[in-house]
Amino acid sequence: MRKLIVIALLAVISCLAMPQALTYFVKADMVRGAQGAMGPVCVPNSVFFGGEMIVFRAVVYDAATGEELLFDEVQARGITATVHMDGREPAAMFFPPPGQAAEGEEGPPPGADFFRGPWAIPADFPTGMYTWHIEVTDAAGNVATFDPIGGAIGLNNITIQPAN
Repeated sequence: MRKLIVIALLAVISCLAMPQALTYFVKADMVRGAQGAMGPVCVPNSVFFGGEMIVFRAVVYDAATGEELLFDEVQARGITATVHMDGREPAAMFFPPPGQAAEGEEGPPPGADFFRGPWAIPADFPTGMYTWHIEVTDAAGNVATFDPIGGAIGLNNITIQPAN
């Protein structure tokens, strides 16, 4: 009888310890926006100056199929994305409808189905090195996180220099 109880207990513990199935995969980067730009815009970057704009970008994929989720599917699943960065409050990202230009854009580039999180760095924002990550959540409570390389162990991914 003891053996049966131990086996049942181990079965329950192993089920509880199993990782939850991955629902989404998130691919993200950050680029310099046009506002206050002190270098090339719309290219991946990690060094910014006070007064410039950082644009966090994220594409969400269905983990089961590997398919990129476009506007209609993002809306249907109630997916939201949030940027978390040391030194500032979490900020919601937005996903513009197809054909609609984002703020500061003349028109969406081809394949522009992605979340955007623009942030104008205040000129007096403390200089230094910061980490960031993006969290994606859907209406069912599923969560996926994107951590840049080294971010999960606290390595900086953004350097903010003084405004010129």
